[in-house]
Amino acid sequence: MAEKPALLIFDVDGTLTDSASLTRSAFEKAIEDIYSIPNSSEGIAPYGKTDQGIFREILVNNGITTTDFRTQFDNMSRLSAIYLEKGLKASKLPKLHKGIRSLLERLATEDDIFLALGTGNTKINSYIKLDLHGIGGYFPVGGFGCDDEDRIKIVETAYNRAINYYKVDFKKQFTWIIGDTPLDIECGKAIKVKTIAVATGNYSVDELKQYNPDMVFSTLSDEERFLSLVRQTA
Repeated sequence: MAEKPALLIFDVDGTLTDSASLTRSAFEKAIEDIYSIPNSSEGIAPYGKTDQGIFREILVNNGITTTDFRTQFDNMSRLSAIYLEKGLKASKLPKLHKGIRSLLERLATEDDIFLALGTGNTKINSYIKLDLHGIGGYFPVGGFGCDDEDRIKIVETAYNRAINYYKVDFKKQFTWIIGDTPLDIECGKAIKVKTIAVATGNYSVDELKQYNPDMVFSTLSDEERFLSLVRQTA
């Protein structure tokens, strides 16, 4: 075991993949089936939010009671996952962001680096998206949008699950949250780990810099620079 193992907790949408707004479409189809409300997510910006948080916004915005929220969310999630998988497989638009496949292949060869997911997506949706591109196997553990509505608690869950799964006591100064939104950066700061922002989503390099991550990349295609950063000592 390496003396200073690094844990890298990756976001999914905007960081690893671009799902061409098909998650929103799947949500809307499921909600229309259940509640007979079309275009239910209109006006909601999903970037960096959790699936539970987005769904709650949709219900509130459309005047639907949330008194049995968890059951409502589980029902919607099961149906939307079916629509999502069908939509992704039928479309040519979903893609991996630049450099991701090569980076993951490289990271998998490094015995001092361990990978996890920390995403607002449900677990099933996360792996539907990643498996479409053949990269789900790089992430055997994580925290997901079905675990909690609070993004900070999700990344905490990812961190703790990674410790238990890998049997490694990851130090927070060698743990990194990697994401494309200000919320990813804020979550990393909240649990006192390092943060890497990448401008492959809806925020530019300059916009992300305003939130003071430890580093900002335009893409994750520079493997050597990325590896050098995550192996820095505290």
